[in-house]
Amino acid sequence: MANKAKKENKNMIIGGICAAVVVVVIIVVAVLLATNGNKLNDSYFQSDDTKYVLTVESELTGDEEEDVYTPVKTHIVYTYSGDEVTGMKTYGEFADASSAQKAFDAIKESGEDMTNYALDGKYIIVTATPDQYEGMTASDVKSQIEFYESLQNMTLDEENVDEAEVVEGGESVEVEVEE
Repeated sequence: MANKAKKENKNMIIGGICAAVVVVVIIVVAVLLATNGNKLNDSYFQSDDTKYVLTVESELTGDEEEDVYTPVKTHIVYTYSGDEVTGMKTYGEFADASSAQKAFDAIKESGEDMTNYALDGKYIIVTATPDQYEGMTASDVKSQIEFYESLQNMTLDEENVDEAEVVEGGESVEVEVEE
């Protein structure tokens, strides 16, 4: 009788361990599936010690048929090691995955060589070939991005001005700026 109780306890312990392992595996799979589709997000498109990122907002036309093929943002990601650019990818970010799919299909139908194209959720990714970034240095890329961002900031500052004061011949004249 004592042996039978020991066997039942042993089987319960083994069953409990198996159940715990199954739960852990299910949790790991769920986490991997949940994060796999979300690896590309705003936090990825931030410059760090391995990549420089230039993000450009698109100007949509207001024509829904045309705008579905236009990304809302374009992220150009330059990877580097030391001062050497080691890769370059352009991420066209669309409003949603279905818009990205439509644009991707349109590119395919155009006869474009799709070798360097990939679709990932709401992103169309174009991978540059090494000859397209050959000769670029990380410091060159950083300077170009900083220059572009300073131009953008100047443009934004100018757009926010409603009135300007112009001095003509020593006399101050107020001018309204139309937007």
